[in-house]
Amino acid sequence: MKIEVRGKLKEQARIVRVSAWDEFKRLLTALRPTSIAYTFEKSPLSTPPVALRLAFGSEGAQYVFLDFAQGEDLKRTKIPVHLNRAGEPYLKDEEVKNFILTQLNRTDLSIVSFGVLGY
Repeated sequence: MKIEVRGKLKEQARIVRVSAWDEFKRLLTALRPTSIAYTFEKSPLSTPPVALRLAFGSEGAQYVFLDFAQGEDLKRTKIPVHLNRAGEPYLKDEEVKNFILTQLNRTDLSIVSFGVLGY
């Protein structure tokens, strides 16, 4: 889709939704972004109702991966889901960061929470 900006045409960035962790990992390895963002979301259709969203931008596209809870961990990445004292599910920031860095075998990737970005 094209949008007009002050008399010039500018291509709108595209969003690429990736459903498999292995494919998202392959893209991260091939495109080598300098940063990746994540957020924890409520997911009413998951049990427990929590999900992880990962996103990075490269070459005019935003790549997005979603993983949903299934039992004691996330279905695709197997990152553990924890319960607080009230029984509400949550994910630990450090476990997500460590998972990404270990899977990619990288130490130079900046991993930031969408929460820090104001989302």
